Amino acid sequence: MLKYATIFILFSVFGTLALSDVSPAEKHYKNASAYHTIGEFEQAISEYKKAIALNPNSPIIYNRLGIAYSELKQYDAALNAYQTALALSPITAEPHYNIGLVYLKKGALPNATEAFEQAIALDPDWEDVYAGLGEVRLKQGNFQGAVRAYKKAVHLNPKDPGVILGLGKVYVKQGRLDEAITAIERVIEIQVDNTEAHYQLAQVYIKQGNKEKAAATMAFFKVLRQTDPLLQEAEMWVKRHPNDARGYNNLGIVYLARHRSSDAIASYKRAISLDPTLATAHYNLGHAYHREEKINLAIPAYQEALAADHTLAIAHNNIAVCYIESEANLDKALFHARNAVRLAPAEANYWDTLSQICTLLGLEDEAQHAREKQEASSRQE
Repeated sequence: MLKYATIFILFSVFGTLALSDVSPAEKHYKNASAYHTIGEFEQAISEYKKAIALNPNSPIIYNRLGIAYSELKQYDAALNAYQTALALSPITAEPHYNIGLVYLKKGALPNATEAFEQAIALDPDWEDVYAGLGEVRLKQGNFQGAVRAYKKAVHLNPKDPGVILGLGKVYVKQGRLDEAITAIERVIEIQVDNTEAHYQLAQVYIKQGNKEKAAATMAFFKVLRQTDPLLQEAEMWVKRHPNDARGYNNLGIVYLARHRSSDAIASYKRAISLDPTLATAHYNLGHAYHREEKINLAIPAYQEALAADHTLAIAHNNIAVCYIESEANLDKALFHARNAVRLAPAEANYWDTLSQICTLLGLEDEAQHAREKQEASSRQE
């Protein structure tokens, strides 16, 4: 994904001020940056304008103002801000790049090309600009030009999923499907929940007639598409409420649905550090470990969930399942499976777990009873 860039030059007007000697302009700029970070772009714009009123000669503030306008799709206002930033600092590439992005979004491809080329002239080693130029060439149908631009971007940053995906999309247009698959799979290796990459890969499999892979890839794409807004909302929530344990727990749930297990685990741990009594966070941490087949970590997490809420039947059931999978401590498995069905007698899956354990332990009468309860519960669902 192409992103707007912030000017990385000295903020000369603010200088090297001591913490106790912050200027009014810098206070407004910092307030604006804080609003910008949490996606409150209208408030950010208001604060940027206050900073500009006190310091009208800072290209950084104008550039950031342009980005905020761009995020709100107020493109004419964004262009005005970027042009002012350029007038104040004509030898910096970032305003040119940001102008190129605006023209790209507006569909003004010749203007976008000119802006990106000016940025490249000022900073020939910045991969984002080549990615922008590659997208312009792709939209123009200039596939060879797009390949050259994207390859340059990949050369400069071989781990940028956005530029690798761009190259893959050009390969698809050219009918170079094997090369497209290689590029797109590299994107997914770097960023497992890249929604567009999964969509593009599914389309390639369809073109190849590989129905099974296409169906599986499209199924996960649909999960990603459905959770894209949830991810954005959950990530923004924890930015705005950094001490909300439930917010981190919810973020972990979204991460796990998108196969980002490490991020999910980190979010659950953060939730637990904020609220050690949050049973759902302990349970979800156990579930994440369980999915990674880290049974030795899953069981203690489930046990912590039960310590916080002894009525959590699903934690009892999952501990029992862990013991079955590890082929150890079947007596403990039996204890937890019995508790699960006691707490939630209508759950067919819990009766199924109990029947498996009883069979392994040779408790045929109880196993038969559990199977009957499982079948009865299934019919009622």
